Amino acid sequence: MMKPESHPANSWIQIRRATILCVFATLVASCGSLPQIGTDVAYCSNANLERISTYRVEFEDTPEFLKPMLRDEASIALSTKGLEYVEGDAHAVLKMTYVNRTLEAGEAARDEAWETIAPGGGVRFIAEVKLEMTDAVSRDRIWAGSMARVHNVYEGSYMHEAPARAAMRNAFLDMFADFPDAYGDTCN
Repeated sequence: MMKPESHPANSWIQIRRATILCVFATLVASCGSLPQIGTDVAYCSNANLERISTYRVEFEDTPEFLKPMLRDEASIALSTKGLEYVEGDAHAVLKMTYVNRTLEAGEAARDEAWETIAPGGGVRFIAEVKLEMTDAVSRDRIWAGSMARVHNVYEGSYMHEAPARAAMRNAFLDMFADFPDAYGDTCN
């Protein structure tokens, strides 16, 4: 008779547990290294929110490659508040304006959201997205905020989309945490 610890089923369970532990450890480690995005909520109004259930997104001065990421990650955060993204007619408009401010050149730490594939000089800048949600009919302001991050990018760099999306999602969830939801909550 086999000893219980040497039974083939127990070996399979141990391998499975070790694999799950490795996957979990990798996920925890990668979450800790997400690029950080600063957020600020400048305005939140409770007026007319009971009739707002849909919104559309408009962009101003936003690079094309950022538009789908910003729209998708904002949609995830706003869906938790009962708002549905639509194209075309909507109750509200979420306007996203991109602002790029170049900083002084200098020695900078490696930017974990970008990877360099060629040597060369770099640029240091703050990428900011200003957001404003307005009533689609009256154009009354409902909510306003911003998110920003310092970037250190070098010639030949390319953006890692997965960590950038995750960081944006976290920023949107943070910004819209106190946004009134469809269930009657109000701005804090």
